[in-house]
Amino acid sequence: MNRILFVCLLFLSAAARPVQAEVFHGGQPVLAEDALLKHPVWGLERTNGSARAVAVQGQPFARALRVTVRAAVPETNATQLTVPVAAPVTRGDVLLASFRMRGRASDGKHPAQLMFLFERATDPWTKSASKGAAAPEKGAGWTRVLVPFMAAENYRPGEAMVSLRFAFGSQTVEVGGLSVINYGKTKTLEELVHRAAESEPLGTVRVAVNLRDTRQTLIGFGGNFCQPRYGDTEPMDAVGRYSLNTLRVAHARVGIPLNWWTPEKGVYRDEAQARAAFLLMQEMARRKIPIVGSVWEGPAWMLGGQREEAGRTLPPERYADCIEAVARFLVTARDKYGVAVECFSFNEPDYGVNFKFTPQQMAAFICQAGPRFRALGLKTRFLIGDTASGGPTADYIQPLLEDRTIAPYLGPIAFHCWDALDAPDASYARIAKLGRKYKKPVWCTEAGHDAGLWQQPDPWESWENALRTALAYAKTLRLTGSVLMDYWTYQNNYPLVSADGKRPFRVFHVILQMEAALPARAKIASAASSGGALSVLAATGPKRGQFSVLLVNPFGPGKAVLTGLPPGAAITMAQSDSTTQNRTTFAGKIGRDGRLTVALPSRSVVTVAGRSSETIK
Repeated sequence: MNRILFVCLLFLSAAARPVQAEVFHGGQPVLAEDALLKHPVWGLERTNGSARAVAVQGQPFARALRVTVRAAVPETNATQLTVPVAAPVTRGDVLLASFRMRGRASDGKHPAQLMFLFERATDPWTKSASKGAAAPEKGAGWTRVLVPFMAAENYRPGEAMVSLRFAFGSQTVEVGGLSVINYGKTKTLEELVHRAAESEPLGTVRVAVNLRDTRQTLIGFGGNFCQPRYGDTEPMDAVGRYSLNTLRVAHARVGIPLNWWTPEKGVYRDEAQARAAFLLMQEMARRKIPIVGSVWEGPAWMLGGQREEAGRTLPPERYADCIEAVARFLVTARDKYGVAVECFSFNEPDYGVNFKFTPQQMAAFICQAGPRFRALGLKTRFLIGDTASGGPTADYIQPLLEDRTIAPYLGPIAFHCWDALDAPDASYARIAKLGRKYKKPVWCTEAGHDAGLWQQPDPWESWENALRTALAYAKTLRLTGSVLMDYWTYQNNYPLVSADGKRPFRVFHVILQMEAALPARAKIASAASSGGALSVLAATGPKRGQFSVLLVNPFGPGKAVLTGLPPGAAITMAQSDSTTQNRTTFAGKIGRDGRLTVALPSRSVVTVAGRSSETIK
């Protein structure tokens, strides 16, 4: 973490459902009439693509924009449409974007995808909204996409724009009815999000569970503890103490304050921020919590540039100095504080926070560092990646996994899931595939849903934050094969509880609910739903006959019909929504046919936890 990215807010896609009534009356449009068809699509030559207006029937619009992408490229903005705002927008205004889309990937098996953004029209391209969208899973029908959001800045006409990105592999996508309505301060964002969800009811979803078809075995839920890295001279704040004392912390990622540890070449100071990090690690070791140590900032003499500047590359001639500084820190942790650091990483080296490495540069660094660690008796291994987001992870880590010279020094695959709600499923599934191929466990070392959420006023207490956290966890565990989720953070940065450690937020209760449903040593199991509207995750174990199902509904009210559960098993259901969290709603038994119908309120997280008298094999 610690990079200025974008603000992601709610995305609702009414996949394969009838068009509902408009969310609100009133409001002022900020785009010119028919703007979708009046601006060029840029970058078609990069993807060998084409774009044109086409006639459509049965929709509120007569023409749509059809974009065809024929060549895959790494950047999703390689082919995109930009539409400038035609009316002023004020910081804090609440807006609702709406459009309809349809289309398929060129293989005919997968839905077309795009990304919607509302952003500043010039550098630094500040985002108020950034959301991925997909056409219906099956058929050729249209889906309506709603994106409620709040303006991050003041904009005059032309100073902000809507962007639609199309470079998601070879595909044809059609878009129509694009509008952005500004409700100013007459509505709250929460009100708009709620009404948008209510206008798109989930309906009935069928979920087929197969508890005998299992995937990865969970280590559990952990968290980041990084305040000394940010300059704190105390190891633990009130938020961290509350997290440690109330959650089942299975793992800890601790920031190594390298810049304070070695302010000058050859000088190592076990004091202030560095000592706070050592004491934090010591507390984790006392609790028998495994530790990853990660570096963000480096000292000026080593890394150069400005403090907290992203994208700085460590000169090769400084590799040995950096390796020695890290090694001295790890040896001091071991010999003075009794701490064995299981794994080491540079935070988000692909993005460069703050050290930037190409895969080849990282391999060269590890090739030098590994033998030095071994010579000092350190068993610390290197995380493979610890990348800024999941989508690009496979491309970054594959060269490292293929490099046999560094294989003895490599630990688990690691990534951050900030893009979980936007990234194509296929990019997340590639992480699991590489884990299986190279027999490496997969860890999500920063779990969250929006790397720019800190830019919003007081977002931590909102139900939207809690709901989207559950969605990010469910998707990441389902697709990537991750055995570990380290929340960002269990201290007062993206906090779960008020700064005084006395008032837990809604997101805390959702973490607690998921932690109970997905305990350490449980196995993720197969669960398939009819359509992609409902996020589903199943697990079995670790105790004999134990099982659970996590259901996350970002839409309006509906129900899930679950099949494949153990007949007659005793179950308890817990529910969280915008009004109450982690509330027990039902205790009873599953029917003899293994079927269970679960009511799903609007924008809710529901868990089913059960125990069968028979062992699930």
